[in-house]
Amino acid sequence: MIADAHYHLDPRLESVEQLLAQMQVHAIGRVALIAAPCDPLQVGRAGAAFVRFMRRALEGGAPRLGRILYRSTVHRSGRVSFLSPSAPIYPEPDNDAVERAFSAHPHKFVGWIFLNPSAKPPVEEAERRFRNPGWIGVKAHPFWHRYPVAALDDVAALCQERDKPMLVHLGAGAGRGDFRRLPKRFPRLKLVYAHAGIPWYGTLWDDAIRRENVFVDLSSPYLDKALRHRALRALGASRCLYGSDGPYGYPGRDGGYDHGAILRQISQAGLAAQDLDRVLGGNFNSLVAV
Repeated sequence: MIADAHYHLDPRLESVEQLLAQMQVHAIGRVALIAAPCDPLQVGRAGAAFVRFMRRALEGGAPRLGRILYRSTVHRSGRVSFLSPSAPIYPEPDNDAVERAFSAHPHKFVGWIFLNPSAKPPVEEAERRFRNPGWIGVKAHPFWHRYPVAALDDVAALCQERDKPMLVHLGAGAGRGDFRRLPKRFPRLKLVYAHAGIPWYGTLWDDAIRRENVFVDLSSPYLDKALRHRALRALGASRCLYGSDGPYGYPGRDGGYDHGAILRQISQAGLAAQDLDRVLGGNFNSLVAV
């Protein structure tokens, strides 16, 4: 069964009904929903070119420049932009909306609890949400919410105790981008780094391959086909999860979101059938025990 490990619920861009229809078209059996992190962004051609340049810098010979560009997309005012009009980042994303969606469609959706320790203590919220089995784990965004990875220690301990995975989108600085801290301090925590571990990519992969509890998802235009294939070669099929980061970044011909874009790229990686099944859903299902 294909499972999308990383999708943001934003009916302003794609309704639940549209999402369900696209899941049927692309044979996606389950989607892990995350609350929308910000107002809808209009990236445009200039923004898309900026992302491509930043990505090449990060994965190539100028990672420091790439991280400077990466940091520049989030402003101290709490807004995000990619050479485009900025959008406000939500300090407390709407987990209630995600819970309503997966409660209405329990066989199609599950949810990541989107927590921000800089807004309120996360452990109490996580404990309360975990009473509902539709919540599979915790999503955290040290980059956009501007806090150090160390602020996740308490909720990471809870997730390790409850055998719940965490999905973390790293920042670029030493504090917000400390990809070694959680797997080292919590060796039984199942940890997924979003977007192949941006902005660290290969450096993170070299560390992750030595640990048993670190995975990456392959979502978002932060990656292209070549970089997805590089991650698969570096980490192996057992450490990579299909995710889309929809409904952002891959416009369809009908004006909606193209749920097949990343699926097609992964299918072109030359994986054996068993390994392809792991990436497209098997690893996710094992992590969340669904």
